[in-house]
Amino acid sequence: MTIDPHIIFEKAEKKRRASKFLEAIPLYLASKKLAAEDDLKTACLFALGDVYRMVGDFEKAKGSYRAAHRLALASKDEGLAFDSLVGLGLALRATGDFKEAIPLFDRSLRWYKLHDDAEGVAFTLWARAGAYRIKGDLASALKGFKESKEMFARLRDRSGVGYCFTGLGGASRVAGRPLDSYKYYLEANRIFRTLRDTFGAAYSYCGIANSMRMRDDFRGSLAYFKKAKTNYRKIGDKVSYAYTLWGEGSAYRMLGKNALAAKDFEEAEKLFRITKDKRGLVYCLLSVSELEFLKDPKKGMRLAKDALKKALSLSLGVEIKYVRKVVEAMSKNPEKLPLNLA
Repeated sequence: MTIDPHIIFEKAEKKRRASKFLEAIPLYLASKKLAAEDDLKTACLFALGDVYRMVGDFEKAKGSYRAAHRLALASKDEGLAFDSLVGLGLALRATGDFKEAIPLFDRSLRWYKLHDDAEGVAFTLWARAGAYRIKGDLASALKGFKESKEMFARLRDRSGVGYCFTGLGGASRVAGRPLDSYKYYLEANRIFRTLRDTFGAAYSYCGIANSMRMRDDFRGSLAYFKKAKTNYRKIGDKVSYAYTLWGEGSAYRMLGKNALAAKDFEEAEKLFRITKDKRGLVYCLLSVSELEFLKDPKKGMRLAKDALKKALSLSLGVEIKYVRKVVEAMSKNPEKLPLNLA
């Protein structure tokens, strides 16, 4: 009996739509292996890039997107070739390599605008805004998320609008507007729960928790971190789970529950190392430096300065400011520690 690779591909797509990314991967691989035509192979490679990225396997995601880009160009499918470049940019952005990601987004944006691809423009504006946030250019990030949200609204793409709300929530929190952040994440969560988007719901739960943490509602935030963790476990997303652990650990740290905080930071660090998320490692190193400072001020200061070196080497604008604040507090006002970092 002949196995139809298109049927396998549709099964994988169904798994992906249900946020069952780990279950989708072997189906996409099987479909690609059986595919006779390049169009299906390219679609499988592009989809693999997406699902690998969603579970935090960014090296495989990059490889899949690059392969999809090459095959799409060979097949003269320019649209999918640029979609693959945007995916590659997202995988690069996820590991903190925004300097490489932003030019890919800019290049793709020009092509989408030239070809009147409104969906491509909206999605790439959202992707680039997230890269600006990592860069520390919060004004450009907020502007980009708002522009993208307006386009998604015109396209009646509720999922796109929801992800723009999460972007606005994150950028607002880092910009020192936790109440705005809370409102954006609540709206995103309402949309995602209506759409039954497990990943979106998890992402917004984590955002709600962090915005509550920044408003000093540490105990309240723990309930939402728990909801986020439950959903991320279902998905298998290592990176988002790691950031949730870091946020939860930060709440425990502010409550003086240092043993629980240390456990969360240690687990988050392991996941960041596995996924090669350099920005996440800076956050963990900085948080651990505060805990160590309580026992050994010299060691704590040394770790904080190591975090500063790493943040500077990566040109992480927001994180550089955070680390400098911690180093200054350690030097001049240790009684102000711990600092509640966004």
